[in-house]
Amino acid sequence: MNKWPRVALGEICSTTSGGTPSRSNSGNFGGDIPWVKSGDLTDGLVEKVTEFITETALNNSSAKLFPNGTLLLAMYGATVGKLGVLAMDAATNQAVCGITVSQSILRDYLFHFLISQRSELISQSFGGAQPNISQGIIREIEVPLPPIDEQRWIVALLDRATDIR
Repeated sequence: MNKWPRVALGEICSTTSGGTPSRSNSGNFGGDIPWVKSGDLTDGLVEKVTEFITETALNNSSAKLFPNGTLLLAMYGATVGKLGVLAMDAATNQAVCGITVSQSILRDYLFHFLISQRSELISQSFGGAQPNISQGIIREIEVPLPPIDEQRWIVALLDRATDIR
């Protein structure tokens, strides 16, 4: 029996996704703003990306700039459930959900928890050729919420296990 309360992710975090600037405008790409797509998420730090957008693209599209340290979750296709943590400020496309944690939960604790929930997220994906999950599904994920000190202990233990593996 779990002694910790379970809380909907949307009650302790904010979520939003980015967007894709128009590819018909050549002035949108080739800038200096990293643009993260779901294929850039590798369950670790996002330190490099394959494309960059311009300030104009950021200002004239639904792309959003997320700060260094933001937790990212892939919502579409074969990458559903893949995670990343930004190692720089970056924008994302609409297939990537940016998750901003509150003071009640550690980002790295949530990262490890969401990895453990990947199969469940994949099972909830819907659609034809490119199944996806919605931000609504993400916000409804019930997260066990131990005190912060216990979250730190869990993260340290899981990080050590990952290093050993």
